[in-house]
Amino acid sequence: MTSSPTIVYANRICDSETMTNKLIYQIRQNQLSPNELDKLQARCNRELNELREELNDLLNELRAIADRTLSERQPLARPAAA
Repeated sequence: MTSSPTIVYANRICDSETMTNKLIYQIRQNQLSPNELDKLQARCNRELNELREELNDLLNELRAIADRTLSERQPLARPAAA
């Protein structure tokens, strides 16, 4: 019997609109304790750092693509005649 691969979903708060809305509601209603707010802040900071790293990786990939494209379009440089 073969097992099918497990689907792994991202657990980021920003990936779930329902979770985001629930947290916003709980914060506005003062339903979270100071300890829970501290944990939430730490989690948000971790997720923000992860997103920044992913964005940096994507930007580096785009720069590499742009550099390759630019170098392919430029004609070979010729030495200047004196």
